[in-house]
Amino acid sequence: MPAIPVSEVNQETKAETQPLPQKKPWLEFLQTAKTGEIKERFAGEMAEILIEHHLEKYCVLALFEPEDSIDSYDLDQIFNALSEQNADHSKDVLLLLLSRGGSIEPAYQISKLCKSFAKEHFVALVPRHAKSAATLIAIGADEIHMGPLGQLGPIDPQLGGLPALGVSQALKTIASVSQSYPGSADMFARYLRLVLTVEQIGYCDRISESAVQYAVRLLSTKPNLGGRKAELAAKELVHEYKDHGFVIDIEEAKMHLGADWIITGSPELAAAEALYSKFEEVNFCLGFVQSKRAMVSGGVTLSSSILIFKKRSE
Repeated sequence: MPAIPVSEVNQETKAETQPLPQKKPWLEFLQTAKTGEIKERFAGEMAEILIEHHLEKYCVLALFEPEDSIDSYDLDQIFNALSEQNADHSKDVLLLLLSRGGSIEPAYQISKLCKSFAKEHFVALVPRHAKSAATLIAIGADEIHMGPLGQLGPIDPQLGGLPALGVSQALKTIASVSQSYPGSADMFARYLRLVLTVEQIGYCDRISESAVQYAVRLLSTKPNLGGRKAELAAKELVHEYKDHGFVIDIEEAKMHLGADWIITGSPELAAAEALYSKFEEVNFCLGFVQSKRAMVSGGVTLSSSILIFKKRSE
């Protein structure tokens, strides 16, 4: 067998030991990157985090939408991701939530969909805020993993960006003021005709009761919240709090839902914190360099789940 030249051996050894080329920092990368390239790299780095934290056993989805509301588009995105990544129901479903809320109808369907596609368990991860409609999604999960800064919120449906329960409370306040000061009644009546229709006023009461019904249906599947307990917990989450942004932290969540259901300090939460940090890093750099922002709706490793928008003007 002829001897291999030393020069070839050295070249081969050099090729094996040479470090892989380093990625450009995001701030530098975004100077020239196009939207498709941004989405591909973002999805790739999210996939790397899942591997690092050994979450390949899950079908991992996210609704990372800090500035947007949950709607029927998100329902379609979640369904598409589940159909593409877990059509055979071979994996449990893990959903990361970062949202201020939205429409309760698609939120309810998202929760049911994630549960129906899961092999055994549907897990909701809340590294930061999952308010209103996002809370409704979470209570349909078999486990809710909350980080130290995680928070749920009152299930408070929105009406044109206004909390429905807030509108109802405002109407009661106006009625009380008008009773005390009869001369103000006409002024308030003219104002209400400008901002709300009769149909919208009626909707505020109906949608709040619908929120209770949806919550009861999701809660009643839990072993510790059967029957009357599910109804009481649902009414507390919809009616007990007066502010849409009220913080329901870990301890308060345990009070409503039970200590066994709320999980802290899990490996899944460590991954959620890493994914959230990556999301924040990309959004900061994207806003600084290109005056754009990102959201994730669907599978975290799918570039089709990443949307890039122009930043909203302050």
